Amino acid sequence: MSSSLLQVIRWELSKLVKQRFLFLLVFIYPLLFIFLFLYMYHAGVITQVPIAVVDQDTTKSSRLLIQQVAASPQLQVAKRYQDLSSAKHALIKGDVYAVLFIQPQFEKDLIAGRQPEVVAFYNNQYMSAGTIIFRAMSTALKTANSQIVLQGLLENGVALPVAQSQMQTVPTNLHPLFNPTLNYLYTLMSGLIPTILQIIIMIAMVTSITRDRFDGTSYQKTLQLANYNIFTFLVGRITPYFSYFLFCLILFDSILIAYFNLPLNGYLMLLIFGDICFILTSCLYGIFFGLTGSTLAQAYGTASLVASPSFGFTGLIFPRIAMNTFAYVWGALLPVTWYIQIRLDQTLRAPNMMTSLEPFIYLLIQFSIVSMLIMLHLRKIRRRLI
Repeated sequence: MSSSLLQVIRWELSKLVKQRFLFLLVFIYPLLFIFLFLYMYHAGVITQVPIAVVDQDTTKSSRLLIQQVAASPQLQVAKRYQDLSSAKHALIKGDVYAVLFIQPQFEKDLIAGRQPEVVAFYNNQYMSAGTIIFRAMSTALKTANSQIVLQGLLENGVALPVAQSQMQTVPTNLHPLFNPTLNYLYTLMSGLIPTILQIIIMIAMVTSITRDRFDGTSYQKTLQLANYNIFTFLVGRITPYFSYFLFCLILFDSILIAYFNLPLNGYLMLLIFGDICFILTSCLYGIFFGLTGSTLAQAYGTASLVASPSFGFTGLIFPRIAMNTFAYVWGALLPVTWYIQIRLDQTLRAPNMMTSLEPFIYLLIQFSIVSMLIMLHLRKIRRRLI
């Protein structure tokens, strides 16, 4: 490592430590968010979602139905009401997330073969909870319905083998791929933490690069330390940030793999290489915004505008293939979109090598284009200073 590069690194480190906002942003916030979200989502799956029951039939069949719903680990019968309006009020207040309504004469209609209707209302404003409730209630009600019908046939004197044969339907065998445990840590955390880190990285690099630009020196000091070598200037500025952010991501992955049993179905080296590519590309984005913003506010604003809403464009909560052209292109321009794909490929999906390399190609394209734009801009600055 050349002496000029070491001088630039030492100079950047000294500025980083002295600048309180930048110190907190780089050294405190990443670890704070990692451990905070790990604590929040440590359970991995949603369980015991509170629901209310309105049983206006109060018969053996309705009680069996409620017992089957209560037996689901995802649901908890937290409230019981006599009328639907009271249950609706609790749903609106947020005391419960769903209401199971069993109408009067449920058992009578069932015995008469009139197919009584069981109504479930659930709050789909919270999409994760709504999906869990829908899946759990559908399974529980289907099981309960089978048990009630079977019990009715047996009570009417139908032999058990005959009753079971009458209830046979087309068997359905569903297999959720890549995340069979439906663990939120394995998917949601692989998007949240990188998205937050992308914001922190870009803002940190904007802060670093604009510190000299708007203080009157206009990079004179750091370019002198780098012997006016643009590559040395960039590597020296990025190295302290890159090293620490890489440590944070490796720590995050290590905790998920060792403590939370995140599967590693792909290649560990590709996952680490993805960490490196993501951090470097995000750093270059931040430097580019810092160099091109006409004012400090514009530099911060552009970085925030690009990075802050990125989670919605990554395809983790809404498929990119279903997005309109603007959203699809916006997502493709973000480093975190391809990094999340790398993470999911190497941990959960285990695709072949050619498919695994596809997101790396897009990151490399971003890295190359932004690098060239930064080099052109810094050459103009160097010509003014020499």
